[in-house]
Amino acid sequence: QVIVWIARLGGFLARKGDGEPGLKTLWRGIGVLHHLLEGAQLAAKT
Repeated sequence: QVIVWIARLGGFLARKGDGEPGLKTLWRGIGVLHHLLEGAQLAAKT
């Protein structure tokens, strides 16, 4: 479940026939998640 959520951040559409997300999509999702967390930390400091 978490893997699909991270993959969706990376552009995975999660349609019925799409299969499993690939490594590139997962890494993109992790990058987006990292940026979101950095932004939240910066916003909390102000």
